[in-house]
Amino acid sequence: MTKKVFESLFLTFAVTFLTALCSDVKFATTPDLNLLYTSDNLFMQIVEPEEISYVYKVRPAKNFGGEFEKIYHHVPLVVANPYNGCSELVDKQLVHGAVVLIQRGDCSFVTKTINAENAGAVAVLITDNDTQNDEAQIQMVQDGTEREVQIPSLFLLGKDGYMIKATLEKYHMDSAIINIPFNITGMPTMINQQPPWTLW
Repeated sequence: MTKKVFESLFLTFAVTFLTALCSDVKFATTPDLNLLYTSDNLFMQIVEPEEISYVYKVRPAKNFGGEFEKIYHHVPLVVANPYNGCSELVDKQLVHGAVVLIQRGDCSFVTKTINAENAGAVAVLITDNDTQNDEAQIQMVQDGTEREVQIPSLFLLGKDGYMIKATLEKYHMDSAIINIPFNITGMPTMINQQPPWTLW
């Protein structure tokens, strides 16, 4: 194969790859935010504890919940009590102004989000109850009750949720510190920042 033919093939491949990548990217329409969404997902960055300081993919609920009106920098991420979020949350002082991690199951996504909202949370991460799920995203939808939810509700992979909760318990920490939504404009560098146990 001549050098010229090789260069032509490489250029064709590069153009095809970049076209496919760009077709899967869209800018968020939330006012005053310069965020980059990929497909139906956005991202969260854990700052502390360092052991789980990675960038995590999360998926906003399909047809309920609010949108982020600002980027939350160094906001607490707390684990819900009860963890399934199906009843009134305790430790409201801890929950107020925080993002809450809730496990999927036992009641609807809407019920979980409303209970967190009533406790003063600014957003909810609902993690899969399959703690080995490191790839499959769940589409969270309204439960048919037409109840209104004002705060953002996002799905988090079960493996990610398990690792976050286990690490907080390991270090006896009440919360992690996160940035959400996290701007992923520097896409090429994100590969090294994703959790080593998760497939993107």
